[in-house]
Amino acid sequence: MYLAPQHRQRLLDGNHLKLNRFLIGLLLFAVCISTASGQTKSKLREGALGAGKTWETRWHIVETGVPGPTVLIVGGIHGNEPAGFRAADQIRHWPIKRGKLIVIPQVNRLGVEANIRWSPDHRNDREARDLNRNFGTLDQPKPRTEHCRAVWEFIESERPEWIFDLHEGFDFHRVNPKSVGSSVIAFPDQTKFAAKLQTAVNERIPQELQFDLLDRSGPVVGSLARAGREKLGANSFILETTFKDQPISKRTRQHRMMVSTALLELGMLQDVQVDCLTPISSSDCLRVGVFDAAGANESKVMRVLDPADNLVATVFGPDDVKMEVLSHLDVLIFPGGSGSAQGKAIGSEGREVIRNYVKSGGGVIGICAGAYLCSSHYQWSLNLMNAKVFNVTVDVPELGRKSMWYRGKAANVEVEVNENGKPVLGISGKHTIRYQNGPILSRGDRPDLPEFSTLAHFRTENGIYEAQKNTMVNAPAVVESLFGKGRVIAISPHFESTKNYGKVILDAVNYVKRR
Repeated sequence: MYLAPQHRQRLLDGNHLKLNRFLIGLLLFAVCISTASGQTKSKLREGALGAGKTWETRWHIVETGVPGPTVLIVGGIHGNEPAGFRAADQIRHWPIKRGKLIVIPQVNRLGVEANIRWSPDHRNDREARDLNRNFGTLDQPKPRTEHCRAVWEFIESERPEWIFDLHEGFDFHRVNPKSVGSSVIAFPDQTKFAAKLQTAVNERIPQELQFDLLDRSGPVVGSLARAGREKLGANSFILETTFKDQPISKRTRQHRMMVSTALLELGMLQDVQVDCLTPISSSDCLRVGVFDAAGANESKVMRVLDPADNLVATVFGPDDVKMEVLSHLDVLIFPGGSGSAQGKAIGSEGREVIRNYVKSGGGVIGICAGAYLCSSHYQWSLNLMNAKVFNVTVDVPELGRKSMWYRGKAANVEVEVNENGKPVLGISGKHTIRYQNGPILSRGDRPDLPEFSTLAHFRTENGIYEAQKNTMVNAPAVVESLFGKGRVIAISPHFESTKNYGKVILDAVNYVKRR
């Protein structure tokens, strides 16, 4: 997780002295964690470079105490390449059995927050703005900026023997040679090792979109990976996924596949860790997964979750919908987008896995499209509550037959939270909330499913057809239901897209968390 602006402000607040000390101290704490074998005890150290500076950079180190290689995983050097920093943040939770694992998930934290490639501190300086050209070369020994110098001095002090820098390209290299997307970049003498990563990640990728091995000259001059080779003698690689036409969950999984293969080759893992996205134990934090695939717009929900204290947020996709992944998550969120596309991407087997996850005590929140998904109305629904959707088809004069679920462009509507909703959503009374064709729910006709209770109602409506008039006013806006041992909340409007209402999602997460 990164340090959001509101958390940086807390450094100035005497009421948050504990958080202040936590962030400013270079060495934060050490705790023991167990590896998958249950035998080796590892020590976790965490800290921040440049505490209090605009470019403050968090790091994480897992030390097993067992002789083995020192490996550095880096992400987020380019702020508009999210799969790299998301994957690095997942990998830092892996159980290591020997050696030392160093992870810097977001080198360019400000760039990540702004979703730009460059360092915002140097955006107008063509020489300094690209962090991955600033880590020193044979002709220019020292990094150009204070930020890069601090990162490099930290790396030098840890002396990694292996470096894996996680990036993304704008296109598939195999299709467009101008991009290095979907490639493993290595020095010529590392070809054999790099080919193992390439083979592993290509196992389930169509041939025309597979990863290429680029091993003629190694990582680009000025990059962190090249500096690691030239100055430290480390085995250095740049791993590139492709953000074109692929959800972030798929790209992070590709990164995890390559890094897992590498760490297995180095004897640092007991077994494959591709399915490990969060801490195995939930004793120290709340673990939340946000669905990301066709029809899922995860970004606004993640912007609410990422800065939250004592919470680890991650994305998961259709390939991650299995109990070995979901069992390590306390809450699943299905965001806005298209309910039908999400349901079809999950598939019938995946939908049954999610139902079993909730039955066993897991929590689910569906927002807009995700609320459609939670209903029992469609063939692709999750069937988690006895709810149907207002979706009749009407002959509209001069327009033909139209489905009534579509109510026009996004608009603000009035939502009133009732007494039942106050402890769940953390607010009460009437509020103006963003709405974009979320479901109008009503009681269903499935006696085998639990009835929902209403937490909030719509008090105004949005619509474009006469047949929609008065169908939204006083209809449920937020509902909840039990399903087995778990809880489900379906939210029709977008609190996460409404200024100052993101906390509603956080309160809902805490309410439905694994029981």
